[in-house]
Amino acid sequence: MSYIEIKTRKVIDATLAQKIIDKGTVGSILTTGKITKQAKALFNSADLAWAENIPESEFMEREAQEEG
Repeated sequence: MSYIEIKTRKVIDATLAQKIIDKGTVGSILTTGKITKQAKALFNSADLAWAENIPESEFMEREAQEEG
């Protein structure tokens, strides 16, 4: 079963991207930071969805909604 991996890093580079891909269970990546061009290419090749520059407040609001 695949899951969404959330990273609160400034940059996801190709090395980290490959480690995420190698897990074999990640279906998509969300990060509050940037994803390098090389990392994006790796994610695209592995058919993983990705989104960058997501404000941390988006996660906090969602968490509050789920609890309520």
